[in-house]
Amino acid sequence: MILTSEKILEIHHLIISNFGGTDGVLCQGTIDYLVDQVNAQQDLFRQAAIALHIVADRHPFLDGNKRSAFQIAELILSSEGYFITAREEEIIEVLLKIASYQCHVDEVRKWLANNTERQ
Repeated sequence: MILTSEKILEIHHLIISNFGGTDGVLCQGTIDYLVDQVNAQQDLFRQAAIALHIVADRHPFLDGNKRSAFQIAELILSSEGYFITAREEEIIEVLLKIASYQCHVDEVRKWLANNTERQ
């Protein structure tokens, strides 16, 4: 799957529309960087980890960064038939860890690989 800025913005808009918050972009450059980084990777889990990490860590949106990060990563994984099996509490814990700059991309990749199954 090729990730685009438009797809990321669409996901973010849907998250805000469905769950509330302030819609808007703080830094389009971060979104463009994310697209370049994800599309340059061959490893699916690394793609998802980069997406999750960049959005949750660098906060390109006014609101809903962690929710959007998770949905983008989930989209990347589901494109190859994977789904995240972690409990909601575990997901929230890892998202908060990333957002507070306590987790690196390689750790996120490992967490995703250990918490997904193929359908």
